[in-house]
Formats: sequence, structure tokens, C-alpha cells
Amino acid sequence: MDETLLSINLNAFILRYFKDVSSMLADIGRRSRGGTMARLGTILVDLNANRRSGTDNRTNLEFYQEEVERRCGIRLSDPLIYEAFTYYDREVLPYKNDEVINAHAMPGAHAALQAVQDAGLRCALFTNPSFPQGAIECRMGWGDLVDAPFELVTHMGNTTRCKPDATYYLEQLQVMGLEPHEVLMVGNDPKRDFPSPDCGIQTAFVGQGKPSRATWRGTMEDFARNFNAVVEAFYEHQVAEELS
Repeated sequence: MDETLLSINLNAFILRYFKDVSSMLADIGRRSRGGTMARLGTILVDLNANRRSGTDNRTNLEFYQEEVERRCGIRLSDPLIYEAFTYYDREVLPYKNDEVINAHAMPGAHAALQAVQDAGLRCALFTNPSFPQGAIECRMGWGDLVDAPFELVTHMGNTTRCKPDATYYLEQLQVMGLEPHEVLMVGNDPKRDFPSPDCGIQTAFVGQGKPSRATWRGTMEDFARNFNAVVEAFYEHQVAEELS
């Protein structure tokens, strides 16, 4: 999601969210805010870097909760504590969209989704799942995407890895009953929106730069306006792969 369908100052959002959650954790655990922020930052770095064994099948949310308990001594799974953070995501965070975060729908986003829907194609939102469901839904609300035709939306609670790990992509395709060669990822991040290692998923790139692995490149407005050309490029690439 982020700059693909939602125009947002992502660094400002992450900093605001990180500071608020760190402060809440420190207050709940009666610990220093600086120490709590440092520990939480390390946990989130480890989560996003997929620093765990290949046999670790905990969801990202379970990993996050258990690491917070181990390193910070705060049990996030406690119903009262869990409710406090859920309340923040659903009732407080939506009002944090100020002139600094400046989140709104990316130009062309709704037209692109309409083009996909008109073509009768399935659509899922594979955002980087290092945030809980409530925070992801908040950002969707900022982009007027709550009612978008997403068959699946990823978040901490339904994933076991983060981008660009190919496991993240493959486990979601398994849920949807799809094979990698049937899928076109639409992404804007040259590091995260191309599965690593390559697992057969094509990517239409709508960000800055010209990644060599991209099946198609342009803006989101171009994607919506030239959707038939995007589809043609997808099938041409698919045939070329089969013949190689």
C-alpha cells in the first residue's frame, strides 16, 4: 500500500506511530521511555529483517508480542493491554493524519482498482505486514480504501514474514489458491515489492526508478489509463518465461 495506493509521508507516520506505541508501553510497564523505545526499535528491525529461523512459523503479531514480553517485560497478549493498543489503532490513530503525515489517495488509485474490478480480476492488498490490522485499516481509511474490493489484506496477524521474503508472498497466494505465475504484484518499492528470492511473481512498478525485474513501469495513473497494455505485458512475460 503506502505510496502505491496511498500518498503518505511514510517516515512521519512510522515515527509518530513508533513514538506513541513506545510511550504507551513505557507507561503500562512503568519503565523509562528511552529504554523502551530502544528495545521496541530493535524488535521492529528484527521483524522487518525476518531475523528468525526458517522453522519459526509464528505470525508476525505473535513474534512481536513475544519479543516485547521477553525484552520489555510487558505481556501484550493480556486482554486489557491488548485492548488499549487496539483502541489506539481504531480510535486515536485515525486523527493523527495532519499536515505532516498528509495521507490521501494516490492519484489514479481508485481508477486502477476500478480497472481491475471491471476486468473481473481478483485483487488483494499485500502491504508490508509490520503493523497490526487496526493500523493497516486506519491507513486504508485515509485513502478511502475501506470498501475497496480486496479479497485479502495482509497485516501482522495473518503473516509469518515481511517483504521482500518470498515466503510472505507465497503463503498469501496459498490462502487465495493461486500459483505465482498467475499473479501480478503492483508495487512502488524496488527493494520490497520484488520477492526475494524470485518465486515467479511478476511486478508492475509504479515507483521511482527503473528496476530491471519490472514487467511494466509507470505511474499509478498510467497503470489505470493503460491497463490493457499492462495485462498484455503480463501475458507476454508469462509466455517468454514458459519458452525459456
